[in-house]
Amino acid sequence: MDNPNSDRSTELSLRLLSFAYFAMGTGSLAVIGTLPSIAASLDLGRGAVALLVTAFSVTFAIAAPLLQILYGDRPRRTLILVGLGLMAVGAIGSALAPNYSVLLAARIVAGLGAAAVGPVASALGSSLVPPAAQGHALAVVFSGMTIASVAGVPLAAWLGATVGWRPMFALVGIGTAVLAQLVARTVHDRSGGRRVRPADLFEALRHPATGFGVAVMVLEMAGMFATYTMIAPMLADRFGAGPAAVSAALSVIGIAGVLGNVVARRIARVWPADRAIVVSLVGLAVVFGLLAVIPRIYLVAVALLVFWALASDVFMPSQQRRMVELAPEMRGLLLALNSSAIYVGMSLGSFAAGTLHPLYGLGVLPLASVGFFVLALGALALSRRAAMRPSVVVEAEG
Repeated sequence: MDNPNSDRSTELSLRLLSFAYFAMGTGSLAVIGTLPSIAASLDLGRGAVALLVTAFSVTFAIAAPLLQILYGDRPRRTLILVGLGLMAVGAIGSALAPNYSVLLAARIVAGLGAAAVGPVASALGSSLVPPAAQGHALAVVFSGMTIASVAGVPLAAWLGATVGWRPMFALVGIGTAVLAQLVARTVHDRSGGRRVRPADLFEALRHPATGFGVAVMVLEMAGMFATYTMIAPMLADRFGAGPAAVSAALSVIGIAGVLGNVVARRIARVWPADRAIVVSLVGLAVVFGLLAVIPRIYLVAVALLVFWALASDVFMPSQQRRMVELAPEMRGLLLALNSSAIYVGMSLGSFAAGTLHPLYGLGVLPLASVGFFVLALGALALSRRAAMRPSVVVEAEG
């Protein structure tokens, strides 16, 4: 007979790991929402402030797999607690930074902490449940990042405008520290992962199944951020939205993201990961294609943003589940690479937006997003073809 208390304890642990993802995502995206106020406060150009996002992303992308090589065999709970601690220090350091150099260093510290939290939280969450429930567990855990990615920017922007960017970072830091205490008291699993050899890292990237699987994540996020980076000016310039209407649209994305995660959990129970990824990528391509050609009507644009959030909700946990299923014994490494791919994709999409926008205007950005999604579908097809071959996806020493 199932133990109800054990089930409740597991569900609570998954929820707390989800909050860890939310803290990570909000902390990483907070600069985007408060960019103008940071620039004005420190007398900086917007490009210099945007570099703070890049510093966080690059630190995360490098550190996530590196930490699996150095400390992958340590208890996952310990890594998460250390990571949350570094994230809290980075956020509070950002709030207290007297100048740009200190602020940049604080963002690097926060990125290092996030690299210890993201992939490890997913690996721990999937290990707390039997294989048949891993899709649901990953959907619950990753819902924090999904919600942060669609609500973190407007939340940070609102806090920055209401209380200022320094108090906003202080609140993020305090909230992260409190979360670390709750995780320490509630998540009792002290199992370790497996330390990854550098050869394992190169093998995972070299093998077509997992290498193209990581590419799917990079390209999907690039597609998202090729448009999302400029979503506020796009809503204003192309759809006539004033500041209040822009904030309302971003809030709608956040609400849709929360509701969409419920849909994602149900889909995780009945659909294989591959099918969910295909449907979500096709859905995103259709949504962004329509965003490029629809009449300039604000409410129509908002409706498309809702479907955008729903499709993204389905994609994220399905992509993580697929990576775990490719090589369960290497879940720590593959989830670390997948997490790194998220931030590489963010940087690639933002770069595409910054490059294309001055040359061709805002209208071309959704089409660039469609191109990235089509490439993601191609990478998925190559990964699936390689995974069906009768060979080991990633060979690892026991």
